[in-house]
Amino acid sequence: MKHLLVIVFSLAVALLGACTEPDRPSISLFLAVERGDLDQLERHIYWGTDINTALPNGVYPLHAAAQKGRFVMVRNLLKHGALIDQQIADGSTALDVAILAGRTQVAELLLKEGAQLDASALLAKAAQIGSTDRDTVRFLIARGADTEFRDASGDTPLLTAIRQDNHRLASHLVNQGADVNAATADGKSALQLATELKLPEIVSLLTRQGAR
Repeated sequence: MKHLLVIVFSLAVALLGACTEPDRPSISLFLAVERGDLDQLERHIYWGTDINTALPNGVYPLHAAAQKGRFVMVRNLLKHGALIDQQIADGSTALDVAILAGRTQVAELLLKEGAQLDASALLAKAAQIGSTDRDTVRFLIARGADTEFRDASGDTPLLTAIRQDNHRLASHLVNQGADVNAATADGKSALQLATELKLPEIVSLLTRQGAR
């Protein structure tokens, strides 16, 4: 009788385990992340899909989730071993992607979990890609980004914004204390550069801020 009870109990445990085991994924990991489908993500994780392998678009699941601001998905990926400082082809980490997309809540989570940040270099990159997001600028400067950091061509982020006629970014930078008298590598002031490029809005912005 005792032996029979043990068998019955074992069968019950096995059946319970079978009932709680999640179904296998019915869509790819790429689609799960793109759609923000947490159930499908959890299925992939349970059934052993490698979350540190690049997706068909060349980015990693953590990068894709971070870029879209999927906070819970990012947290789940990190919990299950996603490499936090893994880089995609252009050298960007998930943190870089999140910040450049203005996903500051996700960026805060990544920083809390130990992600590495070069705030000055990322501010320069934000300018180079034509970012206009005020939260990105504020977030980076609040974390030590130097508005006078020079990129490989010798330009500060403000000078880069002027070259691109990016009035919105120029305004954000000026409002955050960027030097309106910064000069290019060949000695042209920000105001001279904007004047030569015939950018009246930026000329007005710089002039109002005391540019010479």
